[in-house]
Amino acid sequence: MNDNDLITVTIHLIHGDPVKFEVRLTEAKEFGLGDDIEKALTRTSMAVELDGKLIVIPYSNIQYVECDPAPAVLPLTIIRGAKLLSD
Repeated sequence: MNDNDLITVTIHLIHGDPVKFEVRLTEAKEFGLGDDIEKALTRTSMAVELDGKLIVIPYSNIQYVECDPAPAVLPLTIIRGAKLLSD
């Protein structure tokens, strides 16, 4: 397994501990990921098959989702190349 093929996703919940997992980002998945992200904005929950179990997390309980590294293919509406500044 090549580390460059893995993406770490952390779902920070409003109520509960973060859900963190790794997923292999194949070329086929990456190609459709931008469209999936855009469609996710209209859904009410996120579903993940995790260790053989289906996990459904309502978006109302998600504070934010972090993907590391950021996928190369993203919707046009996503701001790229931003850097976090401290106060």
